Amino acid sequence: MIANRNFEHCEPITWVGQVPVYLATALAAAQGVAMILTALASAISAGWYDTLFAFTPYYALREFHLWQFFTYSAVVEPGIWNAVSIVMLGIFGRDVEKFLGRRSFAWLYVLVLVAAPAILSAFALLGVPVGPMAGTNLLNFAIFIAFVLIYPTAEIFFSIQARWIGIAAIGIYTLQMMAGQSWVSLAVMWGSCFVGALWIAREGVSSVSFLAIPSFGQFIRQRRSRRSLRVVPREKPQEDIESIDPILEKIARQGIASLTKAEREKLERARAALLDKERSR
Repeated sequence: MIANRNFEHCEPITWVGQVPVYLATALAAAQGVAMILTALASAISAGWYDTLFAFTPYYALREFHLWQFFTYSAVVEPGIWNAVSIVMLGIFGRDVEKFLGRRSFAWLYVLVLVAAPAILSAFALLGVPVGPMAGTNLLNFAIFIAFVLIYPTAEIFFSIQARWIGIAAIGIYTLQMMAGQSWVSLAVMWGSCFVGALWIAREGVSSVSFLAIPSFGQFIRQRRSRRSLRVVPREKPQEDIESIDPILEKIARQGIASLTKAEREKLERARAALLDKERSR
């Protein structure tokens, strides 16, 4: 879907038939299993499941149920939006993983996972009333924002660039929480996204600043430069963009699982070069 920079680190963990399985794919599948377990626990009135795994500042801090800093993501209520959130993790998380590399993506996931209960704990220690927390919506949303910061100009929904969708999503979440006076939830949402942004900025993503939105001056300069452009003959493709026709023919005949590691890397290099060329226009 999107170009990556870490060819040597973005190989799938495994293949299920012709479907590549990345770490993000496995995490999304785990969240799907957690949704099923949560539904079964509710069906048999197993209240211990939520009590044991959901994050509650009182139990986590005073009774040292420290596992709840991680296991709250195992309590996923069945629902269409939770399912959509899980699918978004599988799709956009995969591209973040392919850009950062598997190890860096794992760190990003863990940091964002821990950020939310850490912020709630800080509020609880300050005496602010804080309720239990469970689910993965904010976690997956922060991973999506990381995708937006890495690929701000990627067109994803109805040819709308990712940065505008990210800005709209953050704005809607913010307005909803402000309207409901959910100030703690608002702080958790912004804090989780900020932690993710800090990590990918550490990894060298230059577009973190202001979601790569051009300033008014940059917008005017871009408009003027476009007016002064003249048509030039199309240059021949760079030699780096290798011919992938034989690889595509092999996929058509034998399926993508038949590709060797070298062929997959060649396919990724060609895709990355073409996307970089499109983004530079």
